[in-house]
Amino acid sequence: MSPRKTNSYVWKKCPYRKHITKGHLDVKLPYLPLEAADDAGRSAIPSDAPRISYRVAASSSSKNRRFHPATNFHNFRPELHDAIGVVTEEIDPATRRKRRPDSGEDAFFVSSVGSRGSGAIAFAVADGVGGWVESKVDPANFSHALCRYMALEALSWDSSTDKLRAKHLLQSGYDQVVADRAIRAGGSTASVGVGLEDGQVELANLGDSGSMLLRLAAVHHYSVPQTHGFNTPYQLSIIPPKMRAQASIFGGAFLEDFPRDAAVTNLHMQHGDVLMLATDGVFDNLNNQDILKLITSRMILTGAWTATPELGIKVSDDLGALTGPDGLASLLPSPSSSFDTCTSGSVAPSSQNLQHHTLQSLLASTVAGEAKRASMDARRDGPFAKEAQRYYPGDWYRGGKVDDICVLIIVAVEEGRGHESR
Repeated sequence: MSPRKTNSYVWKKCPYRKHITKGHLDVKLPYLPLEAADDAGRSAIPSDAPRISYRVAASSSSKNRRFHPATNFHNFRPELHDAIGVVTEEIDPATRRKRRPDSGEDAFFVSSVGSRGSGAIAFAVADGVGGWVESKVDPANFSHALCRYMALEALSWDSSTDKLRAKHLLQSGYDQVVADRAIRAGGSTASVGVGLEDGQVELANLGDSGSMLLRLAAVHHYSVPQTHGFNTPYQLSIIPPKMRAQASIFGGAFLEDFPRDAAVTNLHMQHGDVLMLATDGVFDNLNNQDILKLITSRMILTGAWTATPELGIKVSDDLGALTGPDGLASLLPSPSSSFDTCTSGSVAPSSQNLQHHTLQSLLASTVAGEAKRASMDARRDGPFAKEAQRYYPGDWYRGGKVDDICVLIIVAVEEGRGHESR
């Protein structure tokens, strides 16, 4: 069911520069980054640095469909998959659309870089700009195509993996979307990353999708949304010539940002770190503290992080096993166990369904499920509602913001650590 709100506006992202109205609101999160974006390039890592394995899962939900934590997730296993979230085979567009994940206008992908044994991965989330619906354009076509082309670029990469940069990946995907005759118009935000086997991760963020890095129950990085104003995030766009001509005659202009405008951040992931990428369907409904609490509670409940009086929070020796195939099967609780009730009040997967989850898919489903719940709650004011009230107090916007939701979770596991290697 849809949340009840006291206003009648349709809350969609706007692809235009002119006529930014009350119905075109966008969240502008009220916080500053804990770590500044680093655009200087990847840092030097010692040659004897430990090898990091990235354990990745995604969870998503279209705004028009019910969220099922037992099924709305995808684990990436590089030994089995070239990529998840996209169809890499050359098939007709109609069949490709039918095989999309349940993510609505949001899209995602995770893939290996080059050969499967490289140890490097590429990944992204993208959010089609909903305002294009008013021009009879399906916003999902742009975002899903962008992710598909980025995945294909990563898979076909034949140079050294450390030469692939996140902004290059975004540029390549965008160029191929523009060249695709099946996509006549549209726009999308994107948060893109490349992870190397030594733990170096480069992120490129354009718009109001974003990322968070959590380490030992603390936030070590989060991105700041790029916006031109309310409901006008930075966005890659295709503007048909006819629409450009009309804009030049009647005034105004369309938003048209480019991959070069993306903010680049370089991180070094360590054993036990959790990196999250998500679309604004998450960040409009959950703040950083909400997300930190959700992930920390799950990491501790599963034993991935453990609390000790002497050392505080530390990474468990079981992390490798927990993030492996059916990683939570050994933790199947009784029906009365705390696994069935999240401490934050979020909807949790039942014990019957835990056997199909890895740690990373449980984290992704937990965040996506709580964002879904918050989006449908007319009494719970999230970041979007609070910003709407501040900028447009007369509208008295209350509750969550219904939207498509997409979450990627990456858990860093140092190879050779813990029980898995014994």
